[in-house]
This record gives sequence, C-alpha cells and structure tokens, in this order.
Amino acid sequence: MLKAGLLGGLGWGVSITIVHLVQGIGLIIALGVPPLTGFAARTVPMEVLLGVVAGLLLAPATRLPRGEWVHPLLLAALWIGLERYVAVDPSKLAMWIAPTVVALVVYAIGRAIWRRAPMGAVTLAAVIPAITLAVPEIIEANKPPLPMREGAAQAPAGAPDVLFIVMDTVRAQSSSAYGYERQTTPNFDRLAKEGLLFKDANSPATWSLPAHAALFTGTFPSWNNANDETRFLDDRLPTLAETLADAGWQTRCFSANPHISDSFGLTRGFQANDKAWSTGTSARNFSFIYRLIDTTPLGGAEDKGGSVVVGNIERWMADRPTDGPPQFVFVNFLEAHFPFHQLPDDFLNAYQDRPISELRDINQIAFGVQFGRQLTDEEFGIVHQPLIDMYDAGVLYTDHLVGEVIEVWRESGRLDNTVVIVLGDHGEAVGEHGSFGHVTPVSEVVLRVPMAIRYPERIPAGSVVEPAVSTVGVYATVLDLLSLKVPGVYQVGSLMPGLQGEDVGKPVLAERFEEHMLAARFKPGEANGTGPLVNPRSRFRTYRSGDYKLVQHLTDGKFLFNLREDPDETRDIAAAEPQKVDALSLELREWQGTLALPDLDAPVDAPKGMPENLSEEEIEALRALGYME
Repeated sequence: MLKAGLLGGLGWGVSITIVHLVQGIGLIIALGVPPLTGFAARTVPMEVLLGVVAGLLLAPATRLPRGEWVHPLLLAALWIGLERYVAVDPSKLAMWIAPTVVALVVYAIGRAIWRRAPMGAVTLAAVIPAITLAVPEIIEANKPPLPMREGAAQAPAGAPDVLFIVMDTVRAQSSSAYGYERQTTPNFDRLAKEGLLFKDANSPATWSLPAHAALFTGTFPSWNNANDETRFLDDRLPTLAETLADAGWQTRCFSANPHISDSFGLTRGFQANDKAWSTGTSARNFSFIYRLIDTTPLGGAEDKGGSVVVGNIERWMADRPTDGPPQFVFVNFLEAHFPFHQLPDDFLNAYQDRPISELRDINQIAFGVQFGRQLTDEEFGIVHQPLIDMYDAGVLYTDHLVGEVIEVWRESGRLDNTVVIVLGDHGEAVGEHGSFGHVTPVSEVVLRVPMAIRYPERIPAGSVVEPAVSTVGVYATVLDLLSLKVPGVYQVGSLMPGLQGEDVGKPVLAERFEEHMLAARFKPGEANGTGPLVNPRSRFRTYRSGDYKLVQHLTDGKFLFNLREDPDETRDIAAAEPQKVDALSLELREWQGTLALPDLDAPVDAPKGMPENLSEEEIEALRALGYME
C-alpha cells in the first residue's frame, strides 16, 4: 500500500510539476522577462515532494476497487482544492482547474509508459523538466548581446559620481514630503531638504519598462518604442548609461526588478549588473507552489530583493579604489510593489497589526483584481484599508533602503561630490477609482511621483520647483549637471533652469499602450476599477496644462478633469467645457508637432519624424543610428 501510494504520489507530483513548469516558462517567454531559471528550478523539488506526501497520505485509496485510478483522481481533487485556495482569480475556473486536468492526462501517459518501459518513464520525468528549464536560457543566449561601452574617454578630474535611485511603484500621494499624514519617507524628505524637491513630478508611463526607457533616453514611450506593445527598448537611441560610459564614467546597475535587465533592453550601457532579480523573490505570486507555501508558517520571503541590492552595493563600495574613475550607479528598489505583504515584519506592521494570514489573503484578492477579478462592494470594503496600510509599509521600507544606500556614500566621504537623483518611476492605485495596481490606470495616483535631486555644487539646499514637470527631463538634467552635451534627441530639456523660475519640464504628458495579455483577462465592459481612466483596452495619452488634465482614449474619446477642483479625478467635465477640451487638444497637437510624436492610432513601428530641437549635426547622428529616415 505504501509503495503504491509513494509511486502514485511521485508520478502525480512529476505530472503536475511538469504542467506548472511549462505554464510558468511559457509565461516567462511570452512576457519577455529574464529566464529566472533558478527560481523556476526551485519549484520542481518542492512540488514533487508535495505530491509524494499527498500520495502517501492517500495511500489507503490504492486498496479500493480500481484503486490505481481512484488514487490519482483523489490527488487531482486535492490539487483542485489547493489551486482554488490560492487562485489569483477564483471566478476564472480555467485558471485553477485546467492545470490539474492536464496533469491527469500527463499522469495517464506516464503510467502507460511506466508499464512498458519503467526506465523510459523515469528518463522522461527527468528530461522534460530539464528541457523546459533550458528553453528560456537557449532563447536568451541566442539573442544579440546588448551593445557595450568600454569607456575609452577619461572623465574630467574631480568629476562627481551619479547615484540614480528609482523607488519603484512609489507615488507622491503616499510620500510624507508631499503632505501625507504618515511619515513614510523620512530619508527622501531629508534628501529633498538638502537639495531640490519637485512638488509636481509626473511619469510619462504607468509601468517600469516605458517609465525607465523614458528616464534613460529623455524621450516619450511612443517615440522610443519601449511600451506595452513592443516590450523592449531597442538600440537606436543612446541611453544615459551609454552616454556616461562614453564620457569616462563607470556604469553599474543594481536591481531586483526583472524588468531592469537585458531582456527588456534597459541595461544597455551598464558595464556591471548585479542581477539581483535572479533570486526570483519578486515573482512568488506567479507560482502556485510559492503561493501555497506562503500561506503556511514555512513561507514568506523577507522582501523582494531590496536587502540583497543594498548588500551588493555595500560590498562593491568597500572594495572600490579611492583613485578610480567616477561612477554612474543606478539602483531600483521594488519594495512598494505587489505583493504588498512581502516585507520585513518591522515594516509590515508599521501601520497595522493584522495577522499575516489575513494580510496574505487580502493581498491575493487585490492581486487578482489586476488580472480580471471583479470585487463586490463588500469585498472592496474589506480589503481597501489593509492594502493602504501594507502599501504605505512598502513605501516606508523602500525609503529605508534608499537611506541605507545614501549612507554608504555619506560614510565614504563622497556624498557631496555626487549627483543624487531619487524618484518614483510610476505610482500605484490602492483603491482609487476602485482600482488596484498600475499598468492600466492613467490616474494621477499612478502618474504623479516623488522626485528630488541633491548636488551641493549646483543646487542650494531647500530648493523647490513648484510647477508640474515631466520626469522625462531627468536625462537632460543629469547631463546638464555634469556639463555634458546631450547626444542626439531629447524631448524634455534640463530641469535646472527651474531654480531660476523658468518654465521647465514640459510637456507633461503620459502614454499608455495596450498590454494585450493583461487586457485579455477582462471581459468586455470589465476593468480594474471604474471610470474612464482605467479601461484596460486600447491606448491612452494624457496631457497636463495648468489646472487641467486632458485624457485621450483611442476608442472612448476625450475626457477633461480640473485637478485643482477635483484632485481625485471623479468628475469628467469634457461635456461642460468643450472649449477647454478644444484648447488643450490644440496645445497637445502643437507639442506633437514639435516633438514629432505619432498620433495615438499610429502603428507602433511607424517611422518617427524629427523633433524641432535638433541641430543638423544631431539629425545626421540619428540618421546614422537608423532611428530617422
């Protein structure tokens, strides 16, 4: 009996593991994320072991009539229950039933092979997972390598470091520097007081790839072609890392965010990359076995890789020669991102005292909303405040890590000769408009981010720029502070003239393309939230002018909000103020002409025109790069 239960459980464990592995690797390939092979491989023994344990527990069923099939059917029933227990969206039956059904087929095939050739079955059980794990590695290995800069030039004597920190998914609304009642960002606040605070900084995009591509190239998503529909920053525009490497800076990337990787083209120009994302801790919610383990006392990661990033930076700085070249160090902290409960206890419990089991369940519900789950009003009321508490805790932890990195430079004596930029790449919806997450919403909670720059040589302590600016201007700003020429094209100029009261950081616009796989999760008429700003389908472009925000949607038309009178964007006034809609549409059209931005319905790969801020030399340089005709 025990032997039959053991073999049956082992066969089932292998079968369901193969299904989940193929499913996970398929998602990795479809989304273009780095292979994450180590993370995926760790799920194999855990799920096989779970199958063995379950097989032994259900071993008595093997003695029943036709027990050789009763046993796997009971295992399948158990797995359906487990899948339902940790389902991202329980309302979508196929998401949590299909893997078990397919595994039953795999089990039946494996059993038939076992009867005729046991060693053949064992070989297939070992080879199929190995091949599956190898596929994304093979795909990655066959991609052309990103261009690398050797840094032949020598930076000027005494040139400063550049420390560029992105607080991923941190929104201005939940940062204490912007009036939030909780002291969530004390280290950012200190940095802002020692330098320059931008009171109204705006991201051009709603998620990591297009937001970082804009930061690294000084161009908008529709122009640099790194967006939801392409999922890659190609090599036709010079990046900030490449430009600084050419000028003699050594360039380094530290990040646990898998989007900041070669797979998305964002690490082009970095001469060193810690690849902290390879630990896979930020991907736990996408794995059945990790979702299950995390509901037990055995589960739960300490964070999403932020502590690894800080440790890597500290070790690198300890070994850094004192007489070496200046460094451009880019850091991304993912700690405010979903899953919200994946934080050290001291931070997770900063604003609430609910048991971890409850927090995991709440997090799982909101995670499902981003992928099509529709909440009732009662469910929304249950999860809303706990999610705010957890998100704020993530912001607090992110800020803590930012403080640790800045302290590394302060203790080394290099801080005052370092250009420090800290900002959010985009924000997060935590219940606003009934929405959770980012990517889809184009609301201000997703687009408005904290941003501060510290560099005592050029920026007086306590400086503030009040008007709205686009974070696309960071690219030109860094080069301005280093007295370097901007190569090629840029669409938002340096923000430094804002210190003298000049109007900078324009235009303030954002673009969202359709994430096809995400949009497909929602039935027609459904969305992650309510209102005109959260439609998961088609494309958006938003434009800020004074107190007003114009929103264009490719199929739904135009919407207008007065952000001074309606900061929560709950009242579309387009019908009441058609003249304002026309005026802002004309302004936006003029900016499109100036920047050569394509129309919202243009093919994503359409040739780009020539922005008006280019010299003939720069135009020829871009033609040589192949970006312009």
